[in-house]
Amino acid sequence: MFAGTYEAWGHDMTTGAKTLRFTLLGPLRAWRGPQELDLGSRQQRTLLALLLVRQGRPAPVDALVADIWGDRPPARAVGSLRTYVSRLRKELEIPDGAGGGPRVLVSEHGAYALRVPAEAVDLGLFGRDVAAADLARAARRPEEARTLLRTALALWGDEPLAGLGGPGVEAERSRLEGQRLAALETRLALDVELGEHIAVLGELRALAERHPLRERLSSLLMRAYVLSGQGGEALAVHERTRRLLAAEFGIDPGHEMAAIAEGITSGATAGGTAGGTAGGTGSGGAAGDSAHEVPREAPTAGTARTGLPATRPGPPGQGGPVGQGRGGPAGPEPVPGGLRRPAQIPRDLADFTGRDEALAQLTGELTGASGREPAGARPAPVVVVSGSTGVGKSALAVHAAHRVRGHFPDGQLYADLRAPDGGAVHPAVVLESFLRALRGSDRPVPERQTDRAALYRSELAEARVLVVLDNVADPVAVDALLPGGPGCAALITSTARFSGLAGARHTHLGALSRAEALSWLRTAIGAERVAAEPEACVELADRCGGLPLALRIVAMRLATRPSWAVASVVAALRGPQRLTALGIADLSVHEAFRREYGRLPAALRPVFARVALLREPDGQFGPTAVALALGVPSGEARALCEELVDRSWLESARPGRYHVHGLLREFAVSVQRDGPGPRSDGERPAAVLFAPDGADPSLGSRSLRRPRGTGEGLAS
Repeated sequence: MFAGTYEAWGHDMTTGAKTLRFTLLGPLRAWRGPQELDLGSRQQRTLLALLLVRQGRPAPVDALVADIWGDRPPARAVGSLRTYVSRLRKELEIPDGAGGGPRVLVSEHGAYALRVPAEAVDLGLFGRDVAAADLARAARRPEEARTLLRTALALWGDEPLAGLGGPGVEAERSRLEGQRLAALETRLALDVELGEHIAVLGELRALAERHPLRERLSSLLMRAYVLSGQGGEALAVHERTRRLLAAEFGIDPGHEMAAIAEGITSGATAGGTAGGTAGGTGSGGAAGDSAHEVPREAPTAGTARTGLPATRPGPPGQGGPVGQGRGGPAGPEPVPGGLRRPAQIPRDLADFTGRDEALAQLTGELTGASGREPAGARPAPVVVVSGSTGVGKSALAVHAAHRVRGHFPDGQLYADLRAPDGGAVHPAVVLESFLRALRGSDRPVPERQTDRAALYRSELAEARVLVVLDNVADPVAVDALLPGGPGCAALITSTARFSGLAGARHTHLGALSRAEALSWLRTAIGAERVAAEPEACVELADRCGGLPLALRIVAMRLATRPSWAVASVVAALRGPQRLTALGIADLSVHEAFRREYGRLPAALRPVFARVALLREPDGQFGPTAVALALGVPSGEARALCEELVDRSWLESARPGRYHVHGLLREFAVSVQRDGPGPRSDGERPAAVLFAPDGADPSLGSRSLRRPRGTGEGLAS
């Protein structure tokens, strides 16, 4: 039953006429104080919903048009959009008598944004309670975490954004449903951990039937069956999931399901709690970051494995429990002195190919073979692998970690710091898991993060341990997770270059070369198939731009359709919808870009959307062209470009020259297309502007000129 109403929220909503409240997690509704507002037509409500889900981030006009009407908007779409904005302002704004502009639904730089507090929207309340539940679970207060999750889930109706439609709403509805399911899984995991496995069996069965490929649900159902004394039913769940995964993707179940099944068949138990799955919603897989990943809905991070039997490993890219790893033994092996020996690095991949130079650099830095001091005679090295979305950072890090694990005999720790909803896993959660992996689950862990960090570094002071931190967003947040012992090392992956992380060594990944891409295709789909269609495979590698994620997607499609010709897949990539074609199951290049684009600071998003479409005759562009396109001084334009380089959205081979990966340029076209109505030539979108690098920015837009040929300046 939908509880996200004015009466059911339990918050003071009568503090004055200016108080606004909104619900999105069921039908879209709005109130000013106790009075419900008339939100107008379906498309007008769709606009409001799209602004609300952005939680204050500006939405460019062209993006809103595409989200509401799709690829074929009506001729007067922008005019209709402005009409909807005007009508919504009449409902949402309160005149202040001072003649000021709108304060709630504001416009800035060709975009609209809704300025309301996060707690004024049920989505914001949901996110707040889920985050609080993560912290409660990290502090070992499972009952409190479960209560918070129940409160958060009570805000939901049957369907988010109910009654609304359009491409943008459908995408947001899918994303929101994913957040809801992740929170529900965590609540169910806590139920099992707290001994209520029998009570939730029916709910778990129903959810597992609706989401048969979601392994975390199947794992939870198996645990509940085992704890209820129904090992045969648990094995039936494992077998059913195994058949489905084999049929859909040609893969086996991950380490957690395999561990439970092996425990049953060997006569062991699944342990007294569901500690291995009762993680918060603050972690998950980085599906889509590597050509060496497979789609798999991940278990949630946050706790060390408790009482699990030994298991075979799962593939990199699957979000495994923080402090548990994906491929280590059932429990860390004790070593003299009380420190345990965790082995948490995910399974290496048989089809890993290429990256020889980067791999040599990583292994050298981590082991001291790079010519610097050997391990143990130097500060713990910190190595950062950076690169754009889908470039294969995680796969390279896992491969390198396996290469050097012999240099770290006291253990290897692994954590994925990206949550299923795209947020960051709290460092306190990771520290708790690492400490339990190192010291055992029966020893207490301090509640304060600073105390956990101090204890963690003390434990590693005399040890030789490798720490792998995957998908890190913030170098400040990760500081507490870096080991201090001279025999240790840390390997970090991130889209950001972390230029401010003192003492770190850096390896930046670009796209695969054509030779590397073809070599990987031979491994992924078979050398005979590549030899049979060499020209088509060369074009396939080029159409994928050497991006490992794109290559992984097309290889998965070809591997599961052995009768298809490679040329037939290439033909689908020649049209204007190349990004749309690069998707299979839960993997999508466009969706991966969209998620990462949403993580850019609001001020940088429209900058990238414009400058990514600039292109001078050499295929690159300089700060002068950027300054002209944005209407800012050259110095500011250069600074903006450098920030985008630091975040791996632009590449720079030499000072003052920038370029964009072809697939990212196509993504920028999708963001920037269908500009808002007729404009003068100087106001055209950046996609159709060309500026010679020697042009004078002081001349303004008049120095911009159209390139020769209608195709120049646009993404190819």
